[in-house]
Amino acid sequence: MIAPLASRLGRRASAVSTAAGSFPALDVPHARRSLRELTLLGTPITVDVTGLLGLGLAAWTFADGVLPVEVPGRGMGAYAAAGTLAALLLLGSLVLHETGHWVAARRAGLPVIGLRLSLVGGALALDAAPRTPAAEARIAIAGPLASLATAVVAALAHVIMVEVGADPLAATIPAIVATGNLGLALVNLVPGLPLDGGHLLRAGLWRLTGSLPAATRVAHRLGRGVAGGLLGLAVVASASGDAAAATWAAMLALAIYLNASAAPA
Repeated sequence: MIAPLASRLGRRASAVSTAAGSFPALDVPHARRSLRELTLLGTPITVDVTGLLGLGLAAWTFADGVLPVEVPGRGMGAYAAAGTLAALLLLGSLVLHETGHWVAARRAGLPVIGLRLSLVGGALALDAAPRTPAAEARIAIAGPLASLATAVVAALAHVIMVEVGADPLAATIPAIVATGNLGLALVNLVPGLPLDGGHLLRAGLWRLTGSLPAATRVAHRLGRGVAGGLLGLAVVASASGDAAAATWAAMLALAIYLNASAAPA
């Protein structure tokens, strides 16, 4: 996913304006505290403290709401272990999603200065904004394509495990990873900033109109509309008693709205 990080980039490297944007994933703007910093392919990776909350919420969702339905008759300890492993693999999938953006950005000649994993995703920070609509589009689509590729690999692993007679609980884990990555790719293609689809839309409008600021305003307005739709979904899910869906929809709505509202109207 993608969101502007102009305020943070201004402290660390050549500032990228909010209108131009950068290519991180969906991010909660005010979550600053982080765990220790790691490095992947020369790029610093910071795990935000709130990322642990997202990891725990995902593990609870799988252990309490998914695995008991798909593989009934197991103990809570087994569900908790399988749910935690699935959540960790999905966290790794977020890194693969951002790696797709990373590869495309490097090919476009844009240095990547960091990746931060937080409550609702990752944030890939660039040292400069894409120079052309085509470059922005290539960087934006690379993340969803990486997620789709991960979904295919996980689905194949699930099929192989089923064919060889593996434990159904273990075989369900790659199925969850495949479904999660498919959902990650599809959600990111929704046309509204800060999602990848919003950057694709902005690239198209930028090419058509020749005006990056105007394209940015339209894409951010659509992003606020997406946030409103997710908030409505959260209300419906809450009323129907689906606490996990309501929580995820509300978190995504808040994160998208805060990022979209950071740009000029």
